[in-house]
Amino acid sequence: MRLSLPILLLGACVLASSETHSQEMEVPVAIQIPIFLKVITFDRLRKARAPSELVIGIAYQHGYRTSVTARDEALLSIANARDSSSAAPIRVETIDLDDERLADALKRAPITLLYITPLRATDITLLAATARAARVTTVTGVPRYVVNGLAVGVELRDRRPRILVNLEASRLEGADLTSELLKLATIVR
Repeated sequence: MRLSLPILLLGACVLASSETHSQEMEVPVAIQIPIFLKVITFDRLRKARAPSELVIGIAYQHGYRTSVTARDEALLSIANARDSSSAAPIRVETIDLDDERLADALKRAPITLLYITPLRATDITLLAATARAARVTTVTGVPRYVVNGLAVGVELRDRRPRILVNLEASRLEGADLTSELLKLATIVR
């Protein structure tokens, strides 16, 4: 059986795009979520913004498999953290950006921490501006999203997860991160 050149090129594009998407997040979600739950404890203003419970929003796109997979893994990791933690109660709100605008979702639910999964065809700077207006701290496993204006992320450096902090973004979102965390993190400008 002989394949035509357009079919071979299409196959190569599909393989290349799936490899690129799988590399968007260098650190597995099961490792990211406990890191982000620890990071939020270093926000001196968190208790003032969410005194009784931590409401975590997970922004994803149902039409993008990588995003749905990250959402599912985040839900599982949060459930595991909820079971093993004696800290404040955790509630999760999922936000399907294919069906709902982030601004509407943030009005609907009192989200404290917003986890952004890998997204496609989405302006991250607009999401960041929306979170800032709502005073919601953003976190992500996609390192370039931190450069694009989200507050906290993780990357893999020397085969170990490293915390990334966009200090300006975190302050604009209403977080006041302690110096102990900032000494451990890589500051992104």
